[in-house]
Amino acid sequence: MNKIEARQLAKVTRDNLDPKMRYIKSRTIVQKIERDQRFINAKVIGIYYPFGSEVDISSLTHKSGIIALPKIIDGKMEFIEINNKTKYKKSSFGVLEPVKGKIVSKDIDLLIVSSLAKNRLNYRLGYGKGYYDKFIMEYKPKTTIGILFNNYELDFIEDLWDIALDDYITN
Repeated sequence: MNKIEARQLAKVTRDNLDPKMRYIKSRTIVQKIERDQRFINAKVIGIYYPFGSEVDISSLTHKSGIIALPKIIDGKMEFIEINNKTKYKKSSFGVLEPVKGKIVSKDIDLLIVSSLAKNRLNYRLGYGKGYYDKFIMEYKPKTTIGILFNNYELDFIEDLWDIALDDYITN
């Protein structure tokens, strides 16, 4: 199936998850991330602010590392260091982004990426804008991990510019 069809199917499937189950599965995924040695050892971690029915990783904490969130600046995704004083603004896409802060894109050890689905070759199905692929191509984070419910895999054909992720964490 092509990515447009796969994206439509994956969105409907994820949106139809029972909200209570979505919460439980999100908590399970957060616990798995926090126990993962790649997360524990990372100094700068790029995460995402949950949007819609995505896996909610907003409770994710790190004892000593820097957590950063994406912000689209002049059409390009950058990661901004956040803390408890960070202020957020809704982007044109509807996602909360940090208003300002230090850009740490080149320092990311671990990039945690929301995923609608994956294919058997670990290519991620996202929203179709290519921001993450471009970011990974430019900054080359040490490790990239996709996050998704139920290890959801679809048989879609990746595009030439897509970049496979290193691994996935699921419930």
